Amino acid sequence: MKIIFLFTAFLPLAACASQPPLHLGNIHPGEVRILQFQVKDPEAKLFCRDLPVRYSSNGKLARAILIETYFSDLTPYTCQQKKGDRVLESYSLKVIAKEYEAEFLKVDMKKIKLNAKDQKRADAEQLILDKIYASSNNDFFFQLPFQEPMTSFKTSIYGKKRVYNNHKKGQHLGIDYRAAIGEKVPAANRGRVVLARDLFYTGWTVLIDHGLEVFTNYGHLSKTLISEGTIVEKGDIIGLSGNTGRTSGPHLHWGVKIQGQYVDGMSLVTETEQTFKNDK
Repeated sequence: MKIIFLFTAFLPLAACASQPPLHLGNIHPGEVRILQFQVKDPEAKLFCRDLPVRYSSNGKLARAILIETYFSDLTPYTCQQKKGDRVLESYSLKVIAKEYEAEFLKVDMKKIKLNAKDQKRADAEQLILDKIYASSNNDFFFQLPFQEPMTSFKTSIYGKKRVYNNHKKGQHLGIDYRAAIGEKVPAANRGRVVLARDLFYTGWTVLIDHGLEVFTNYGHLSKTLISEGTIVEKGDIIGLSGNTGRTSGPHLHWGVKIQGQYVDGMSLVTETEQTFKNDK
């Protein structure tokens, strides 16, 4: 079997802590890479930049999703498989800068500078979301690659710098798809619906936990068609596109959050397609 880290060969059994890290290629801010490795010890844990990273394992073969934040300082990415203080194997990624485009949007000022009531609502909803993101399933729900929720024209891609009403600046850390009100929206992969309700910023929203801190969200829906707690399969219809929340027109917003960071959904699609192609 080959490691699914694009062109990198399967990790050799003889690797040891005295060897330099195995270089796994490059990663840009906002991107995803999947590391497949042999578990050297049943008690081994994976650390990336000294922080623990959860992975799925059948006892010998493991998979972990590695991400680089959009706000990267381009520090080289190093992971270590460790048992206690002993390093069993090391892996590295080179972080390459990426320049994102800018766009200018005009929206209702009430959605930019919130009054006290709206700010209280938005803050309360953020606490709910934070709790959800901290309670992901202990293993992946999915065994198939991710898919885009729509194949229509992308009106705004991941990473675009945004200026609202020539004043407030931010970043668009998701993908917007052109969609009329009422178009069917499928789940990008198998997972558990952990939220299906109306939110201040994203309107009617569905949030799916795919396990091990991998989440997809579907915003600005006109209607949700699924209940919280439901396990959905890849392609199941979870809602209808709309124009709710903070929008400048009808569309579907698709966001991907992994390990607490919003990443490019297209990178997740590409990486998982490569991974599961090699499974066949």
